[in-house]
Amino acid sequence: MKTIINSIFSQLGLINTELEIGSFYSFDDINKKSYWLIIETDNLINVIENQVNYFEEAKKIINNEWFDKNVNLLILHRVENFENFQSLVLEIEEDPYLFKKQIVLYNDSEVEKLNQALVQQQQNIKGFIENKILEEEVFKKHKENINNNDYESLLYRLVHKIPLINLNIVQENGLDALTDNNRQKIESGSFGSLNNLIDQNFFNRDVENIDEMNADIIYDILLPTLNSDEN
Repeated sequence: MKTIINSIFSQLGLINTELEIGSFYSFDDINKKSYWLIIETDNLINVIENQVNYFEEAKKIINNEWFDKNVNLLILHRVENFENFQSLVLEIEEDPYLFKKQIVLYNDSEVEKLNQALVQQQQNIKGFIENKILEEEVFKKHKENINNNDYESLLYRLVHKIPLINLNIVQENGLDALTDNNRQKIESGSFGSLNNLIDQNFFNRDVENIDEMNADIIYDILLPTLNSDEN
């Protein structure tokens, strides 16, 4: 599994630095402030206990002003089955300290079948995910037998846990991107002004600036639009 994950991050354009605790990935472009430490563990219970050490080791690689608020911990954990892990996974992922945490559960069978499919279709893992995740048959297999199929559910887990993966979702007619279509529907409805306000005041800000905004500031920004909706 670690090989698959390393391939994904390399194909996404991140640079790898190997550490004793795992693999550290960052963009060569200093304007892309996204940092990822990838570890594999047999014991999820110890992750929170060990996260200070993980954080300190990763920070030795990238010690800048953006690191603390933009570092992610991706945890790989092999399982025999997927039952009885939900509460522990949520506990770890919702821990607010040091890292934004994501856990990828997997079993040996689905990794083996995914590797076989990559060889058969002669694709790299990034391209394979971007193409397969949009196929109706893949989604059907995932939905009908979640976590009990060849590799389909694993693809959805990877996309969910690694938001850097870009999905070029298009309509069946192939003309408009789904995001553009949704934006048009928003702007043609009653939420156009609110959507524009959010674009201008939130999406154009750095993560650091958003973190510095308290509830009163956000309320003051949204208040004019909320009042106009009431009128």
